[in-house]
Amino acid sequence: MTLIRNLFFLFSITIFGLAAFILALYNYNPSTADTKIFIDFYSSLFVALAGILSLVIYFVKMKLAKNETIFAIFWPSIRQSMLISAGLTALLALKGFKILDWLTGISIIVIAILLELFFQTKKGKVK
Repeated sequence: MTLIRNLFFLFSITIFGLAAFILALYNYNPSTADTKIFIDFYSSLFVALAGILSLVIYFVKMKLAKNETIFAIFWPSIRQSMLISAGLTALLALKGFKILDWLTGISIIVIAILLELFFQTKKGKVK
């Protein structure tokens, strides 16, 4: 029952994030926007990307791992999608502010990969 509740919560957050992103996309003029509008746009983009990628990664892992339990792959899927969406949002924000170059882009990608490798090697707390 907890997995169904978590999937429902993830799906509802994804829908709200996608709706907020579409509203921000159509209602704001980027040439006259202030900082609050850019924060709203990029945060809604992050939430929408994280939700969509979480669902996609979870269902792909569920199809590929037939003999594993489906509960164990839920939270790693969320973590991986948040890292990917944070990297993509940071790259798009830097591109939008016209300060993205190849060294910064590669650094953001390497940081995301190293963070995921760190979390994959970290063991859970033993009680």
